[in-house]
Amino acid sequence: MRILYDRQTDTAYLQLSDDTEKTRTHACDPLDVNGEINLDFGHDGQLIGLEIQQAKRMLPEDLLATAERKRISTRIAPPDVPPPA
Repeated sequence: MRILYDRQTDTAYLQLSDDTEKTRTHACDPLDVNGEINLDFGHDGQLIGLEIQQAKRMLPEDLLATAERKRISTRIAPPDVPPPA
């Protein structure tokens, strides 16, 4: 397992598999977790990663301390809205 953390967006990614391409993402029930966790699945239906927004609030501090610092979140604007020029 690989743990990535983006300080700028306070987003963590727990990568469970190195060799599977993401084919679908499922957002958890917003009433249960405030819509802050997304599950990524590979083509075979296996869970390959978890994206956790507001990671400082949702994850233990010692876990984030061991995470790789990396820009990981590209979900700044909805997919159908082009980024500003």
